[in-house]
Amino acid sequence: MAKTHGRLTEILRVLIKFNVIPNLIQQKNPDQVKSAFEELGPTFIKIGQMLSVRDDLLSPNFTKTFKTLQDSVPSDSFEITKHTIETELNESLETIFDEFNQIPFASASMGQAHRAILKNGEAVVVKVQHPNIAEEILMDLQLFERAIPLIKYIPETSVIDLKGVLQEVKRSLTNELDFYKESQNGAQFYQLNDHWREIRTPKIYEAFCSKKVIVMEEMSGENLNHLMNLKESDSSIIETIGNSQLKQQIAKLLIEHFMKQVFDDGFFHADPHPGNLLFKILSPEEAEKNVTTDTKEYQKELGAFTVKAETSVTEPLQPYVLSYIDFGMMGHLSTSLRQKLVEAVLALYTRDLYRIEKAVVLLCQQEGAFDESNFHQQLADFLAQYLDSPIEDIDLQQVFTQIIKICHQNHLQIDRDITLLLKAFSTLEGVIRVLDPEISLMEVASPFAQRYFLTHLSLEDTLKQSGLDLFESMKTVPKLPQQIHHLIEAWGNGQGKINLELKKQDQLFNRIESMVNRLVFGVILAALIVGSSLLVQAAPTDQVNFITILGIFTYTIAAVVILFLAIDTLITYFKKRRK
Repeated sequence: MAKTHGRLTEILRVLIKFNVIPNLIQQKNPDQVKSAFEELGPTFIKIGQMLSVRDDLLSPNFTKTFKTLQDSVPSDSFEITKHTIETELNESLETIFDEFNQIPFASASMGQAHRAILKNGEAVVVKVQHPNIAEEILMDLQLFERAIPLIKYIPETSVIDLKGVLQEVKRSLTNELDFYKESQNGAQFYQLNDHWREIRTPKIYEAFCSKKVIVMEEMSGENLNHLMNLKESDSSIIETIGNSQLKQQIAKLLIEHFMKQVFDDGFFHADPHPGNLLFKILSPEEAEKNVTTDTKEYQKELGAFTVKAETSVTEPLQPYVLSYIDFGMMGHLSTSLRQKLVEAVLALYTRDLYRIEKAVVLLCQQEGAFDESNFHQQLADFLAQYLDSPIEDIDLQQVFTQIIKICHQNHLQIDRDITLLLKAFSTLEGVIRVLDPEISLMEVASPFAQRYFLTHLSLEDTLKQSGLDLFESMKTVPKLPQQIHHLIEAWGNGQGKINLELKKQDQLFNRIESMVNRLVFGVILAALIVGSSLLVQAAPTDQVNFITILGIFTYTIAAVVILFLAIDTLITYFKKRRK
């Protein structure tokens, strides 16, 4: 209890020190908010990182600043690290490793990484979770849950789904705290992607992985930031390739590999920032072995026999490799969701407004009153500016961001997996823009979407469905004259009905009811005034009696009501003018 109170005091102190709430509400001083989040630790850093892609909630200055959030914490002592490993794996350190570097080479909010050598001589990286970090994060999340009922009374925060953001943060942090789940993600990513062209991923030693420990193959190379910061005027790091050309090749490789993850695998790296990517130039001996083999199988039916043939083509790859090293945040896309995503990308490519609207709605869940007409109009107005633009000039990230904003305005919630995909795409897009500002993400994405569509298009099923539809249509054709005759006969007998659906009919009926109530109120008011006048006129003039008092009292009521209606009318008038 004392610990919780102390943490709450610390959070309040930092929020006040950096003026966080007013800055967020007024969308100003993003650097102050960033500093506050970094001081408050992993939970707040994760919130900032998630908000960095919420262009529908924050200004571009905030999202850009939040993308630079860094988590760095002091490393644990070797004794603590050794105790964690031995407790988790139930073996002594000396039994597992031949060598273990006691000083970590990296330390982040969740854990720290050490280099080591297994008993079989293989070089590995051991990632160990900080002790008590899970308890600290869960305590922060509980404090958030308690604070939400108070924060939501601030008017400016009503547009933000605080509970939804908290659930998203909680889900993400829970996944990242489970290192065993990360090891399974890494093993799956290794199976799907290792040696795909110039892409490499570390082998995961699942026998030495637990909820707080991961052991993976050590990948050599430099952080991708090193390549991103290279200038054309700098010395070429590869003799046969200029720096600009090299950066363009890496940009295209990253995009094509990401599209492969999304459309072919349905399993993608959701945090492809430069810190999670290593770039390595191969030695002449390694480059000579760096080849790819494309194998194709052919099968032919010849009567009762089946003839099979196989051809293989081996081609050399570039003298470098790109390695992924962290698998804490991964995304999954079901076949159904991928098909919907393909429809959206192809619709954008063909610039068919109706098709785009249909594809977007399929990717969403309705969270409130949905006005289809208003949604269509907003979407059409936004996309109109792209109809005459060359496809290579379309900024896919900007289009997605604005479409999400329109969806939120119309109470449509994008599928969570698609939101994670857009976060990953936004992160990757930032890397690509530095490597090659001229590249068109739309041009690279469209062929993958088209190929996926054609691969999953079953001609046989399509023909069957078309045949059934045609058969059903043919069955109804002979009945058309009879149905038309019945329709005319019904109208002739006065039995015809027309059903009309009014848009926003509840608002319309409420407005009509208000008008009728005012009209009735006005009639009653007029009757009161007329009745009061008759009472006063009929009363004796030489003395004040009950009838006179009643008449004057009724006059007073009428005057107060008239004054009230006048004030109400003025307030309504000024509210409309402000809008």
